[in-house]
Amino acid sequence: MIVRASLLGEGPLAPVAVLLAVARPAEMAPLLADMYGLTQRERRVTELVAQGLPTRQIANRLHMAAYTVQDHLKSIFAKSGTGFPG
Repeated sequence: MIVRASLLGEGPLAPVAVLLAVARPAEMAPLLADMYGLTQRERRVTELVAQGLPTRQIANRLHMAAYTVQDHLKSIFAKSGTGFPG
């Protein structure tokens, strides 16, 4: 949930408009990354995975080996308590 507020006037008794909205994934991602303690590199890998890029393209974009991308993914899964099924 995202809460936004705006003053509708001036002074200490000015009315306030409050908007409650469902948080979008782009707004939640940084909070989740902070919550799980992801490094900057892990955050970048996560962003590219969310864009649907395969491992090799992520590796090319980040100038690292595909194995390193996989290592980052393993770390992300471990930190977040998720993983591949089965």
